[in-house]
Amino acid sequence: MAAGPGGRRDTTQWGIVASGQGGCRIASQLFTRTDNPGIDDRIVLINTNDTDIQESLDRVDAQLAIDRETISREHVALFGPSSGAGNDFFDGEEFAKDGFDEIFRPVNNTAQSEALLYTLALGGGTGNGSVPYVVDQLAQAPQSGAVADIDREAAWLDGIPQFAVAAWPFRGEGVQRYFNAVCGLSRLLMREDGSPNADMTILASNAHLRQLADDDERQDGRGPTSDEDIVNRRIIAALDLFISAGRTADDTIDVKDYARQPQTRGAYHGTFGAELGKPIGLDIEVAIRNAADSTFVPMDPSTAEAAYVVVRAPEQQVADGKITAGDVRTAVADWKLEQGLDRAVGMQTLSKAPGGGTTFDVLVFLAGFDLDPLMEESRSWERFEMERDSRRQNRSADRIQRLDRIESNLRQYRSNLED
Repeated sequence: MAAGPGGRRDTTQWGIVASGQGGCRIASQLFTRTDNPGIDDRIVLINTNDTDIQESLDRVDAQLAIDRETISREHVALFGPSSGAGNDFFDGEEFAKDGFDEIFRPVNNTAQSEALLYTLALGGGTGNGSVPYVVDQLAQAPQSGAVADIDREAAWLDGIPQFAVAAWPFRGEGVQRYFNAVCGLSRLLMREDGSPNADMTILASNAHLRQLADDDERQDGRGPTSDEDIVNRRIIAALDLFISAGRTADDTIDVKDYARQPQTRGAYHGTFGAELGKPIGLDIEVAIRNAADSTFVPMDPSTAEAAYVVVRAPEQQVADGKITAGDVRTAVADWKLEQGLDRAVGMQTLSKAPGGGTTFDVLVFLAGFDLDPLMEESRSWERFEMERDSRRQNRSADRIQRLDRIESNLRQYRSNLED
């Protein structure tokens, strides 16, 4: 954790790595807000096709805080053929292996980072194929030099926590995308040998978030907003709160706390729920309850193994005692008791936003919950099985064996949570 003036604790320094079209569309929004001290300009976009990256930047071009030439020169990595992975995550992984030097170059430019966070769409081939592989390689590099030719540069990666924000497909997308999503979730959670991979996979269902959107989110100054932009803005707003927990605060949540405590319960997946712009004076427990009722995937909050709450309020309101750390602790304790979460691990914090203002924001981060509702959404698991059976008739023996391990790992992970 970086120290500020007077020895105070400032924001954890995050590096953002976005892969594939979906992941780059999420992370490109961060180039419009590089005043966030948790991120600054430590953002990397990786893809097989520069056109997709430029299209993501086109969506936010008028708000970019960094010029396009600098982004292309310092924040972009291209790997694999420009034709892309063809929605096949096996190919996306192979391209990442072959082009790892190109991927590592801009990632290494974020070497002052204290945590890495990846954004990807689980339904695709490029992000879904590359991110689990990159996470695995960067975790191994400092100890074994597993990544070719970079072991001397990789000391900063030693013990660095790696998080992935992974988007589940929209309703109505093809069967193959649900197959990819299930396989991608398994590969983020576990390496094929059954050991843990990413420290935490944070899930967001595009279909579920679309349903949560209100009329205000469907309009901006230029007219109707696309479903994808609505979803991505929600994800970015939640990430901003997630990162803010490391700012000057009472009961500061260190980035490693987000992963280590759930891992004691065998949990490596989580999701967000958020309530933004609530008036100071509103019962904090009500805001927490509302946030937990609007989680980013369908789920039962009472099944979570870990529960974190971040409340962010203007520093002047905190200084004036209008909202206090004690208020937050009491509200969280009452909410957890009401939800049957009193045995769940986790923490809470009151994060201070600069300046004045009359509203506060709440983020609920829940981890280790029952995955059945997500697997039932849009018949995700059923569609995975349909595509799996089809692929067994047309794929090599090696890929069939890998699919069997990927499926077995996810079944085992879910079974362990139920024990």
